Amino acid sequence: MKKLTLYALGLLAFVSCQRPASRSITGASIIKEGFIDCFQAGLQASGRELWCEASAVLYDGQNLTLANDKDMPNNDAAVFYWAYSETDMFAHNPTYLTQNLLKTSQKYEDFALAPNRSLAFLSTGFDRVKEGSNEWDGYNALLYWKVGADPKNIQPKAAHLVAGEKFSMSLRTALSKALRSTDFPDGMPYFKVEGFAATNDKLYFGIREEGKKYDDFKYKAKILTVSYRFANDSLMVSNNFDTLADIDIASLEPSLPKPLALSCIEYDAKRQIFWVLTSMESETQGNSAYLWWATEADLKANKLTLVKDRTSGQPLKFTHKAEDLTPVGSNTLFVIHDDDRNRSKIGDQTRQPHQAAYSIVAF
Repeated sequence: MKKLTLYALGLLAFVSCQRPASRSITGASIIKEGFIDCFQAGLQASGRELWCEASAVLYDGQNLTLANDKDMPNNDAAVFYWAYSETDMFAHNPTYLTQNLLKTSQKYEDFALAPNRSLAFLSTGFDRVKEGSNEWDGYNALLYWKVGADPKNIQPKAAHLVAGEKFSMSLRTALSKALRSTDFPDGMPYFKVEGFAATNDKLYFGIREEGKKYDDFKYKAKILTVSYRFANDSLMVSNNFDTLADIDIASLEPSLPKPLALSCIEYDAKRQIFWVLTSMESETQGNSAYLWWATEADLKANKLTLVKDRTSGQPLKFTHKAEDLTPVGSNTLFVIHDDDRNRSKIGDQTRQPHQAAYSIVAF
């Protein structure tokens, strides 16, 4: 009996050690917030002052890279990075990348990193096309590249389902068909991708908006998936697009402000969970965002777990439009905010056009 008891205790300890790390997320705190100088103050583009509307962030183990959803002037792409440091990283100017595909793709929305950290992705919003013209093709791009020691030497490529494309227009067509509905049986005319994640063999597209056109749509928290593999230095995307989740945020948490919609999905390989950000923009209520997590099984069941503030027990709230996040430590997330052209505040500081807000979350 004693041996059996010891065996049972040992088995319980083993099972406890194997329990998914996600179960330990009982609360979190925003431990730091600030503004980043993306470029010099007063920078002009097309005769107007340029705003830093940072919408994507990636930590690849060495560098922290941001993407602006507004084009940069001259030869600089809207993608820039710092060597990562926990102390004075933003005291230095970032390095801007200049690769042609990074320069000509437009309106970036989300980075992702493959679980083995060898492959990086950067998705645009896929939210506009111009019939009979390729002028807006650059708004429809899923870029990828091998992660290297020096970002200035990366060679980005565009994912596509049809050979010979510069960007990813065939991928947009496939996403549109995957989103078809009774109202739009031939495919969704308008949609906006704001989230993107990758596991070892699947890509995840987070849909924030879908509808008839850019000013006639519904806010969503929908996630599409498709299989992929990497062979011969190229991303091979399958055509088995499927809807993994279509989540009603208002029903999950009726007390939160409305309408909240998906603005980020990120796979955490260590915890084997997905982080999700939902956000809203309101002239009367102000910008706000909330952090959630889910396993893939949760997403299939249209479930998310809202992260609570460790101190108050209330939902962890950002007073900005949180756009993307990236793990930067074993229990730390770096969150980037895109407050558009709002002069948001952090303490007694007011955001300037060349700045973007960020938050550090510890759990």
